[in-house]
Amino acid sequence: MRGGVSEPVRFKLDPTVDGLDLLRRWMEAGDGVGGFLKRLGAHPVEGREGFVRVALDIDPGHANFIGLVHGGVTASLIDMAGGAAVMSILKPGQTLVTSDLTMRFLNAAPSDTARLEATGTVTYRDDRKAVVAAEVRTDTGVVVAQGTVGVAIRAAR
Repeated sequence: MRGGVSEPVRFKLDPTVDGLDLLRRWMEAGDGVGGFLKRLGAHPVEGREGFVRVALDIDPGHANFIGLVHGGVTASLIDMAGGAAVMSILKPGQTLVTSDLTMRFLNAAPSDTARLEATGTVTYRDDRKAVVAAEVRTDTGVVVAQGTVGVAIRAAR
């Protein structure tokens, strides 16, 4: 297996609870959810209805060839913050999927950065979609990227 240890997703979406409860369960599990999120190492550390904060402790595996945190890591944090913020507003039986994501890199994050944090705030929602404003900052407060995440809200399959 290339790219490190692979673990299956262990977090299950319970269709009988609302999204805020799911977000709380995810926060309790930390990076113990498996899958891509375990490999990335990011996890939600704060959440309430329509808002989430996700943290990632940077390690050497997050670096690109020029000594910066890879842009894909930053993009993943924008996506994760967007999805988690929308998760917090779901009704029981609903699920979500990112429909579009736009972002702008504003400052580089050196690979010796200790931590990145992403926030996501729901700015629009209706029965079928939501829009989230997201931002990634270093542990020293430097804004690395800002983005907008469009999320489709669906009935659980």
